[in-house]
Amino acid sequence: MSEQLTGTVDDRHAILSIAVKPRDTIRYVLTTKKLSYFIFVGIIGVFASNLVSFIGSEFTGQYTLGDIVYSTFLLSLVLYFLSTVLSAGVLTLSAKAFGGTGKFKEMFRMISVTMIPYIWILPVLLFWMQFAPQSFFSISYMETSLGDLILQFVCGTLIIISSIWTYVITVIGISEVHRISKWKAFFASFIVIAVLGATYFLF
Repeated sequence: MSEQLTGTVDDRHAILSIAVKPRDTIRYVLTTKKLSYFIFVGIIGVFASNLVSFIGSEFTGQYTLGDIVYSTFLLSLVLYFLSTVLSAGVLTLSAKAFGGTGKFKEMFRMISVTMIPYIWILPVLLFWMQFAPQSFFSISYMETSLGDLILQFVCGTLIIISSIWTYVITVIGISEVHRISKWKAFFASFIVIAVLGATYFLF
């Protein structure tokens, strides 16, 4: 089985092939990769996702950009395991309600793979923070130019595309792991998002 998949997914470019062959790539990495691969990919993806949360936040200069990046990476180590375990557990239960047959172990690995789109934009985020902090952060003593606004638009668009593709990969991944249709996988994920969203706004 793994030999057949190797013919459709280049092992050297699995992080890129998921953009055009998401199902084949998910099936391939779940079949051939070790747990360490998923942990590495997941942590880097969560790290990039956490950097996104700093966009528009106030920057006073109390901490350097290096401090922010370093502390965010350390925090990502913890958040990765907490968020992935929770997401894998909840999505497994939700998918089983639609007839899914997947296991928690497979879901944990699949959730890690869904963070790959954020790895794509990590270099962009680091470049943006370093060379145009006035448009990345909210800095009261620095004015933004037209070029900064254009940069915000371009980077913001890339982030939106990555976020949408992350969700698309999640739906496809649920479908693959649990052997259910994409529509069932979509509703399984949508129910979880709706419940979590309602809980957030209520409490």
